[in-house]
Amino acid sequence: MGRKGLIALVVIVLLCVLGYAAVQHSQQQSMAQVERAPWLAVEQGYLNTLQALEIEQPGQPSVRIERREDGWVVPAKADYPAAPQPLADLLRALREARTVEAKTANAQWHARLGLAEEGEADELALRLKLQFDDHPQLNLRLGNPSQQGSGQLVRRAGEDQVWLIDQQLQVPTRELDWLDRRVSDIPFTGIARLELRYADGEKLTLTRADAQQYNFAVAELRKEQKLSFEGAANGVVLVFSNLQFADAAPLAQIGFKQAPMLQFSLSGFAEEKLEGALYKQGEQYWLVLGEREGFNAAEVSARSDWAYRLEPDLVTRLAKKLRDLLAKSS
Repeated sequence: MGRKGLIALVVIVLLCVLGYAAVQHSQQQSMAQVERAPWLAVEQGYLNTLQALEIEQPGQPSVRIERREDGWVVPAKADYPAAPQPLADLLRALREARTVEAKTANAQWHARLGLAEEGEADELALRLKLQFDDHPQLNLRLGNPSQQGSGQLVRRAGEDQVWLIDQQLQVPTRELDWLDRRVSDIPFTGIARLELRYADGEKLTLTRADAQQYNFAVAELRKEQKLSFEGAANGVVLVFSNLQFADAAPLAQIGFKQAPMLQFSLSGFAEEKLEGALYKQGEQYWLVLGEREGFNAAEVSARSDWAYRLEPDLVTRLAKKLRDLLAKSS
């Protein structure tokens, strides 16, 4: 090959390399644009006008929460307040979701991706319906998580195109998980006195003079008796610092057939007061709050016209008697 031919060949190779690089750069730019695009670009401006959310998990009853003047509620639970965090997390994820890659647009593949409308349970999509104020309803289908990262496969209802987004949308599918399950969140340092009164007449009174006295004293403790350890009574009081219910029902629906097994009175250093009672109905334990004074809504969230089912371990911690706090005799 002559010199001119060699030069021509080098020029051709360079042109091919430059052309390939240009195509690759163009593809990368196109992919970057896809990656940066919000999944719900049209709805970004009015997601905050959401009025109702409905979740349909295959094989389970649908769950609906709605906005009211005072906040979000669960209508099927007599408009009991909804927990704020799950909704906030979901809306944040919907706002931040970006499309990473366009997947199949063939509906025959939807079942394998957990995005089918019909089929076996593991093939069906989780359905999410969002209703807005003065905007069209948004129907989404949520499928399998990504196998390559932390994203998720999704699509819009009525569209075959599947997208991989960079978020995993955490959507509780049980009614209970949408309830605001807080009963009380009273700071331990603010509690001055707790009195427990049992149906058999026994009483347990836990007190301290001020917040600097960390451990509660037991008023009924005789001189010859000793606690199992110095802070043995603190665990009873701590129940009210993070008390959550397992289920809830309007008080009128329960119809307790017996007197309460336990009644309590709690007092704070700023003269706050909270009273309540614990009932046993069958094999379940239900807490009912009575008079309250001085505590704000964040410290005591539960309602007096509702009954709250407690898990057995919470009942064990709350319903202590003096003998349960004493040191075992040798």
